[in-house]
Amino acid sequence: MALVTPLEYTAVGAVAGVVEVAVLMPSIALKNALQEGRPVPRTVSALYRGLGMNALANFPITAVQFGASRLLVQAYERATGQKPGSLARVGVAMGAGATSALLSCPAELLVIQQQKTGLTLSAAAGGVLRDHGLLKLYKGLSSTAIRGALYTASYMAALPSLKDYLQQHTVLGSVPGAPLVASGICAGFFGTLTTQPVDTIKTRMQAFPDSQQQPQYRSMLSTARHILRSQGARALFHGLLPRAFRNCGAVIILNTTMTELVGAIDDHRLRQARQAAAAQPWEAFGLWGDMVIFLKDGSRLELVGLERFSEIRAYILEHIQ
Repeated sequence: MALVTPLEYTAVGAVAGVVEVAVLMPSIALKNALQEGRPVPRTVSALYRGLGMNALANFPITAVQFGASRLLVQAYERATGQKPGSLARVGVAMGAGATSALLSCPAELLVIQQQKTGLTLSAAAGGVLRDHGLLKLYKGLSSTAIRGALYTASYMAALPSLKDYLQQHTVLGSVPGAPLVASGICAGFFGTLTTQPVDTIKTRMQAFPDSQQQPQYRSMLSTARHILRSQGARALFHGLLPRAFRNCGAVIILNTTMTELVGAIDDHRLRQARQAAAAQPWEAFGLWGDMVIFLKDGSRLELVGLERFSEIRAYILEHIQ
């Protein structure tokens, strides 16, 4: 991760988001139907209705989460001079998740309207804009931000820490892939339990965008009050199982994609550094030469006519193995 720039990290998040939605779209459709109290979809086409919008929306959402987290990590390192610890990583992840709500809120509202009405994306968007205006796309923003903060912390902070612990201190460390799966299930289920009530409230608010006709869904507080009074606390956990399945799979997919792609970028950057160093002429038997050093932010530092070239080159290569 050290050699990956925020822009590259953003691109990694975009790829991870598309992969996650393509694999787990049916669980999203089931979760939304259960939370809204409508019949669950039973055909493949119904389960994948809204896939295009969800994929189109999810890749910038995860891209923002990944990119914002990298920027926040860099800001923390510049301010403190050290890498973020466990609590700081949780804070960074929550900040990135809350920021992504600016994109996820309108996208999820349109997906819910598509699944509820069976309309195309353009028809659903046109109806909301025509009947309620542009700002209505951000109905449920506060609940979306809370959910995003907690969910992002589960896969960006909780999962890596738990995976490292299981890898180093339990018998699962000897089983290939077991620490990732176990930590993904734990982090995904924890993220689901902590965010399920606020996610149900968000879904209800976005399923009924007209606050004049359905004033009970005007705000997060009024929606929660209405659900508790009319259906009881159990209704806040409708759709828990399909959402837990989706989140467990999502945190594994996102973390795996992040690890593999970031590792590939790091390896490529290191190979570039070694090749650049190896290509420099060993003038005067290595007493001086030119050198190119790739910095953590991806920029290049070119040193021309460097004395003790051979010694410095050997030292650098030794410490970037």
